[in-house]
Amino acid sequence: MVKRNFRCSVLLLLLGCLSFSPFCVGEEVLFEDNFENGLSDKWQMVGLDPNDYRVREGALEIRLKPQKEKQPQPMLKVDLPFSTADSVVASVDVTVVYETLKRGEQAGISLNDQVGTSFTGRVTNIEGYIVFAPGEVEFIGKPGEEGDPGKYTIKYWPADKELGPLRLLVRGHYTHFQVGPSKTGKYQTFFHSAVRESDSGLGFGLFALGESDDEERWVRFDNFRVVKL
Repeated sequence: MVKRNFRCSVLLLLLGCLSFSPFCVGEEVLFEDNFENGLSDKWQMVGLDPNDYRVREGALEIRLKPQKEKQPQPMLKVDLPFSTADSVVASVDVTVVYETLKRGEQAGISLNDQVGTSFTGRVTNIEGYIVFAPGEVEFIGKPGEEGDPGKYTIKYWPADKELGPLRLLVRGHYTHFQVGPSKTGKYQTFFHSAVRESDSGLGFGLFALGESDDEERWVRFDNFRVVKL
């Protein structure tokens, strides 16, 4: 795990993509919702009031709101039958409505387990840049300095909507944060990490975290899909 005091640099890179095939023979659709007919009754609301989410013009919109101290992360979530040992992909289109994100705000998709949020892939504002996060951790020190947190940097890529939907790939007790397919069929992988091993109580959530409870600012989610490979 990369500690908070790691030295981070915002590097707007458009290179370093890792391609994956957009199709897999024999994939099983665990759940999908394009929000054309309202919300599926499988969705569960966590920390959201009825006026914090809506279906509008064929997509789900969630109002940006803060996460309260010692409270679960606000989200709409769906529980599904899979384990962290399986190969499962969840994807969703994310669009900020009306204006861009402010510093520290974020919106995206999460992997959840019985404990809580295990992993997230998101669009966020870091130092005034709208980027995909988490970014790629890179060791920049010399051999033997791997234990020094100051010898690491984090690369971030600009959150260009044309690069495609946000994706979480769960496989072999690891989760990979990806974006794609782009208009040219490319997929990019930005970050991966081991996650808590579990064979039940898993699912995915959609969230939009802001700094104020009083603003009417929304994030739009569409084409949510979860498949088992």
